[in-house]
Amino acid sequence: MTHRQRESVAKYLYDASKIVLATTVVGNLVARDRFDMLVFLTGAVLAAVCFKSAYLMEEEL
Repeated sequence: MTHRQRESVAKYLYDASKIVLATTVVGNLVARDRFDMLVFLTGAVLAAVCFKSAYLMEEEL
């Protein structure tokens, strides 16, 4: 990958991590029945993986 491509993918992964985390948090807060811990933890882990991947990709630049 070129420098610019890595930069673009890193930005995309940062955005993806924010969207996943926001969706799981807001989705659980808006849910009428109950707070679903499995959905929350899955979203948090996926957001962390996206963030860490973006961080490592930027580190190589």
